[in-house]
Amino acid sequence: MSWALLDGDSDYLHSPVDDLESFFWVAVWSVLFNEDNAKGQSDKEKRIKDDFIRHHEADAIDSCYSVLAPDAKASDITRCFRTILLKWWKKVRDQNEMWVEKVLGGRPKDAGGEYYLPHFHRYALQGVVDVLEVLVDHWDKEIGWESWAPSA
Repeated sequence: MSWALLDGDSDYLHSPVDDLESFFWVAVWSVLFNEDNAKGQSDKEKRIKDDFIRHHEADAIDSCYSVLAPDAKASDITRCFRTILLKWWKKVRDQNEMWVEKVLGGRPKDAGGEYYLPHFHRYALQGVVDVLEVLVDHWDKEIGWESWAPSA
């Protein structure tokens, strides 16, 4: 879930940016819980996994920022995906700032579905484009099939 949805404000309007952030956290979870990632995991990575398992998502999310820092000790797989995840996270945060400023900040007082629906579609599609851009930028070096092939 997104940080805003975990916060639990009942007046909060669930946006496509929340779904994009949720997808990001699934990717982080996938990296941390990769079966080959158990070797060489830092204590912090193990604590984050434990927080996710115990449904302490807010603590896990808060700790993820530090394990993704460029100088943080981490397992090989986490280090491999760190750049991708950080670039992706920046795109999610930028989308959220634009959503708050342009959509929520510019909405009429009586805004209904006819106001929100085009914005929902635009931000959802832009989020897909953002993810694909990050993946394409890193495909050959970090995540393409060839990058995982055993050395001859």
